[in-house]
Amino acid sequence: MELLPIYAKFLTFLPESLAKEETFLNELTACTRSLIIKKGDYLIRPGMMCQDAYFIYKGLLVNQYVNENGNECVTGFSSEDMYPFVTTIGYLTKAPSEFEVKALEDGELLCLSRKDIERLSLSYPAFATGYQNVMLMIIYKFYSMFAIRQTSTAEEFLRYLYLRHPWIVHRVPDKYIAQYMGVSNSWYCKLKKNILY
Repeated sequence: MELLPIYAKFLTFLPESLAKEETFLNELTACTRSLIIKKGDYLIRPGMMCQDAYFIYKGLLVNQYVNENGNECVTGFSSEDMYPFVTTIGYLTKAPSEFEVKALEDGELLCLSRKDIERLSLSYPAFATGYQNVMLMIIYKFYSMFAIRQTSTAEEFLRYLYLRHPWIVHRVPDKYIAQYMGVSNSWYCKLKKNILY
């Protein structure tokens, strides 16, 4: 079966046996849809019920927490190169989202509904294992970055980003990185100059 590139990339995160199973591939392509998102568009807004999970084929997204007063806090970034799976905690809790996900670049995503993920997980144990691994990757991303941020000075954390996650500092606008680090834009620019010069 000839697969579109978006599916071929998605399958690299699942056990290899599934990529060769034509019945699974037919079901997967039948229950998923490709979604084009433009820079500045919201994938998820606060108050939405998040019933879907997304795989980034190309693009860059920012995750933000929004409190009842409308104040925002950046909680992470996802791109096709790193952390390509996106959803909010509301997906797991089945509660309205307190987070928003916005595109920082034009992108293309693969959308899978919770219902179809559960159905595929029951029918294909290898898919269930792959899906659990993806969920663990999302949780690991959140907690490890949070821990490093909390135990580092702002300059140490920025050096860490340059060393371990250069895609963030090269693709994400400065104002979002500053918010993520909990510093002002002007302080972020000073830190960046210290590191680069």
